[in-house]
Amino acid sequence: MVGIYGYLTSWAIYLIAGTVCYVLFYKATGIIRFKPVANTLRAIMLVLIYTPWYVATDKDLMAPAVIVILLDMITIGGDSFIRAMVPLLLALTGAVLLVWIVGITSAIFRKKQNTE
Repeated sequence: MVGIYGYLTSWAIYLIAGTVCYVLFYKATGIIRFKPVANTLRAIMLVLIYTPWYVATDKDLMAPAVIVILLDMITIGGDSFIRAMVPLLLALTGAVLLVWIVGITSAIFRKKQNTE
């Protein structure tokens, strides 16, 4: 079993690698001219990389929700993956709605400034 320092080191490595992957994805989506689509894709990527969930119901250790979903599907099977799918879908919905609200608000603000 991995100790607490191994757990923290693993999270640090994962967060650094996730940040590098996100920066590369951000640059790759920079070529998309329609910015609402690019920003929505970026929000989805952020949620998929950084949303954590509990590894087991009786432990307080966490792992990325995508990994928990995959491992639950492989090892336990059945409908066990739903316990990590729910918070991931809620985070995805919240991120996409936030991006859309910010995009619409900034478009309205820009339109008002251009008419004045």
